[in-house]
Amino acid sequence: MNKILTLCLLFFVFQVHAQYLESGAPLPGVVVAHVPKSSGSYLGTPSVVILANGDYLASFDFFGPQCSSDKVHVYRSADKGKTWHFLTELADTFWGGLFVVDTDVYVLGVRGSDRNLSIRKSTDSGKSWSPHAILRAGRFHGSSTPVVFHNGKIYKGYDHLGIEDKSKAWMSENKSFIMWADENADLLKPDSWNYSEEIAKPKQIDGTGWLETNAVLGLDGAIRGITRIANESGYIAGHYAVDDKGAIVNGSVKAIPFLGGATKFNVMWDPKTKKYWSLTNYPSEIVRKPKMRAGGMRSVLALVSSPDLENWTVDKIVMASTDVKYHGFQYVDWQFDGKDIILMNRVGFSDEFGEADNAHNSNYIIFQRIRNYKKSKTTKELVRFVNK
Repeated sequence: MNKILTLCLLFFVFQVHAQYLESGAPLPGVVVAHVPKSSGSYLGTPSVVILANGDYLASFDFFGPQCSSDKVHVYRSADKGKTWHFLTELADTFWGGLFVVDTDVYVLGVRGSDRNLSIRKSTDSGKSWSPHAILRAGRFHGSSTPVVFHNGKIYKGYDHLGIEDKSKAWMSENKSFIMWADENADLLKPDSWNYSEEIAKPKQIDGTGWLETNAVLGLDGAIRGITRIANESGYIAGHYAVDDKGAIVNGSVKAIPFLGGATKFNVMWDPKTKKYWSLTNYPSEIVRKPKMRAGGMRSVLALVSSPDLENWTVDKIVMASTDVKYHGFQYVDWQFDGKDIILMNRVGFSDEFGEADNAHNSNYIIFQRIRNYKKSKTTKELVRFVNK
């Protein structure tokens, strides 16, 4: 098993100050895990939740040429993210997202060996977990996208992967759907879950396909599917709505304006500010090279917000680098925590051994905090990354 270099150091300041990063600079936040690129193993799918007692629980998985099997590592912090401690390894588990129901914790993802849709449960705050409960057979993908609690139900966006055919465009065979269950149901039973109609990206929407569906509560109370889209610009996301029975609402399938829709993002509604918020890989034009696709631009992380899912504002450039080849601040999972946002960040960045393998092949998982997010502003140092 690849050795994880876990840093459980108490940082005096671990909130996110907007920061321009060059190779060799110290990373902001708290390093939860690190692997050198020489290991041939990389860190992915960060997820974070707040437990009933206020502790934080986080997870991430491993990928890369030296990973012989899929696995997830689970960590917990009892001091608001200042230090992190390894709890356990979940074998044969991949692309998992954590969520909490009362005092129980669940990880919804796939069984690594066959990509079947799977859920596991912990009743002791992440120390031990139930075996895989297979909800659906097939090849699925979901990542750590949001879980929505609404009117006594739990909603989660998911993706049904098409047959792996490298002769076809990436994501082109994927179908998006929403799954839901009653909050008080036995979530380990397949019969507890319902599924919407599945929908592939329509040809009239730009891009080759969509992935990593977010379940998002609309202003009208209906559940939306908001998807990442593989296109060049990065300025759109996919959108559809589902009715109470899971049918796709007529006229709801479209592209919506979005600031960073070509890489994975999480969109969540905040009743305090009456806005939707997200942390995205903002496609800053000062780092884009000719014909560069936005999915490969992961060196700028932005906090963005919208009153209606269609009119988005950059509230804060959180982290930025002009090195799109080796630096990536990506796949962020996050939660509201009072006036703050806490987040887990999958990072490709230089370490004592040199650069990361590349921006995508991440060598760090870091924890960060954005204090007083509703008043966040981009510093003068990073204003140049905001497109005019």
